[in-house]
Amino acid sequence: MVVKDVGTIVLDGVEVTLAKGVEVEVPLWAARVLEERGIGNRAEPGLSIEDITRIHFSVMNARSPADLEPLPRDFYFDALDYIEELSNRIRREFNAALLEERQRAIQYFLEILDKRLSLILQSVKSPAALAEIAEKLSPEEAALLDELRRDIEAWRERLSPRES
Repeated sequence: MVVKDVGTIVLDGVEVTLAKGVEVEVPLWAARVLEERGIGNRAEPGLSIEDITRIHFSVMNARSPADLEPLPRDFYFDALDYIEELSNRIRREFNAALLEERQRAIQYFLEILDKRLSLILQSVKSPAALAEIAEKLSPEEAALLDELRRDIEAWRERLSPRES
């Protein structure tokens, strides 16, 4: 949500008009820059402990790459922002409940990260599993998967016998 008139700017090759009171959809990095400069605020609410708990439950119940569900858009960044927000609130007003909520959010976040990584690693071995999981990955996970596949292929190539 734009809170200050700026005019038209170009983001990723697209003209965007920033007029006070207008909601515009921009990439997360751009939203953060606009927030830092006092030009806009994120219209979508961030994550809550309930959201992280729900996602944790879903991820932990996935037994195979086929069971994996897509994460909400910008999940990793939003979760880290939420944890940072809790840390800031704890510094301002020490509260045992906030401290417990932060610890639970961190624990669930790391468990989600580890479980999804495990399922990604399982899928690297099988082209069929790769096809099943590809559309369910966040952009960060897809980049990791691409890098892993390239590294594994290069490793196989180096260790494969050469034909004479």
